[in-house]
Amino acid sequence: MTSAARYPDFEYTAGQLSKFLAATEFFTIMLKNGDIVHFTPKNVNEFRKWLLENKVQDIRSEKDWAITIKK
Repeated sequence: MTSAARYPDFEYTAGQLSKFLAATEFFTIMLKNGDIVHFTPKNVNEFRKWLLENKVQDIRSEKDWAITIKK
């Protein structure tokens, strides 16, 4: 089950979103068309919950999402 297609004060619908990365209260979001947008919601936990309920991929959950460079 998905939640509402739109989140308050966010201009994109859930169907337009592909992946996201959250850093404290700042979200970087990749749209399905490849564009990158940023959003700072009033309620971080609710926005993250909305993304996950709408099956928007959290980049941090992907295997090897962070790369460590060895010197």
